[in-house]
Amino acid sequence: MQFGDVIGQDHIKQKLIEEVNEGRIPHALLLCGNEGVGKLPLAIAYAQYICCTNKQSTDSCGTCPSCIKFKKLIHPDLHFMFPIVKNAKAKKEICDDYISDWRHFLEKMPYMSINNWLNELQAENSQAIIYARESDEIIRKLSLKSSEGGHKVSIIWLPERMHVVCANKLLKLLEEPPQKTIFILVSENPEMILPTILSRTQRLNIPRIEESCIANTLQTKYAIASADAQNIAHTANGSFVKALDAIHLNEEKRLFLIYLLA
Repeated sequence: MQFGDVIGQDHIKQKLIEEVNEGRIPHALLLCGNEGVGKLPLAIAYAQYICCTNKQSTDSCGTCPSCIKFKKLIHPDLHFMFPIVKNAKAKKEICDDYISDWRHFLEKMPYMSINNWLNELQAENSQAIIYARESDEIIRKLSLKSSEGGHKVSIIWLPERMHVVCANKLLKLLEEPPQKTIFILVSENPEMILPTILSRTQRLNIPRIEESCIANTLQTKYAIASADAQNIAHTANGSFVKALDAIHLNEEKRLFLIYLLA
């Protein structure tokens, strides 16, 4: 994912690009903001820009071997931690057991909520967390040398859902990070993260997406009529997740009316 794929947030994009080009990449970055403002897409675009071998002034090149792997979310130096629901019968107990589902869903819906993810897992009524064992997995991965000689990036989606054992082990990693390793924490409730972890991150607050950016995206990518796109953008309150929910709700209403009139 490139910065160009991220809806709005031009000021944030420019700030992240400048950090890379000026050699000021923090070893731990905390992206905070409401659901649907684009924190996870920004995290991936930032990681791709860092690892790109032919950086442009405003974005990653999109064509180098690194960018091609990032587009499919299969770069060997890109690691994800995210909330899951253990499924002992299916032998799914860590993030890597769900990584194919995660990549597929993230490619399809980069602007997603925890409820969207749970629906994808068919675990709507379950409590998803980042389990204690996950910390051992990330320690193992980051102890290895970079596969391509550059940075290793670990993106942690919703770190507020980490088990306390996992959080404490992550803290030790943040205190003594492996060389050329970057942690990007993507949070909606940073007040629920251990204060000791917060103190070791550089925080960047992500604002709501501008209405005009949401409306334009709805028109160009989802073929929503201009007036409808503007109404949805206004009610979405800066969240593209809410905008997508509104589209789906409107479609359900339309199909229901067709059913009634049939």
